[in-house]
Amino acid sequence: MKIILGILLIFFILANLITAKSGPEVASSSPSLTPSPSVSPTPEKIDPPAPSGSPAEMLTPEPSTTTVDDADLVRVVNVVDGDTVKIETGETVRYIGIDTPESVHPAKALQCFAKEASDKNTELVEGKLVRLEKDISEKDRYGRLLRYIWLGEELVNEILIREGYAYSYTYQPDVKYQERFMEAQRLAREEQKGLWGSACEIQPTPVTTSEPGGDASLYICDCSKSCAKMTSCAEAQFQLVNCGCTGRDGDGDGFACDSDCQ
Repeated sequence: MKIILGILLIFFILANLITAKSGPEVASSSPSLTPSPSVSPTPEKIDPPAPSGSPAEMLTPEPSTTTVDDADLVRVVNVVDGDTVKIETGETVRYIGIDTPESVHPAKALQCFAKEASDKNTELVEGKLVRLEKDISEKDRYGRLLRYIWLGEELVNEILIREGYAYSYTYQPDVKYQERFMEAQRLAREEQKGLWGSACEIQPTPVTTSEPGGDASLYICDCSKSCAKMTSCAEAQFQLVNCGCTGRDGDGDGFACDSDCQ
């Protein structure tokens, strides 16, 4: 019995020794947790917007292309007569749609109310800033600019007609304000203003026609009558001189229906 107990004791001791040598080694320390350094985001570089246009366009100014009509205002430096002025650019401007009595025509005597028309035009525009408005035509055959003249909100061409200093004289193709001008003339004539008054009243000698097949008759003012419908050149001249039908005088030389009567 003692022998058996001794054997068991020895076995037990050996077993403990074997277990102690083969057991896993336990790490005594836990891994170090070192925080990683924080990385600040690099701000995105934003370039300022590049100015539009190429460097050449930025550095080299475009040449001015301003013309008389593009400019807001142009100064009148001299009044030639009732319907013509000179401006600061050196050009001469002929008013569209009106005709005033001649005061400086080399081939004509001073006409009734010519000085008054010129003086009124001087009062209205000389030395002042005006705006020029083009219709269709650029210039007349004399090289003058053809324009409507605005003084603020007022159309000078119309003022001269309305106050009796000019006839309405619309000539194709520049007829933008024809109706306004005709109405202004109608009112001036009814009120006998300016050249429609007694100071310039012409008592026409009855003009007769001896056209073949027709009886002698007096002419009647009718500014709607074209040159082609005149019974004679005498009637055409009558309509121009006595009735103020300036549409019969296309070139403003004082002679009616030039193409038919020259």
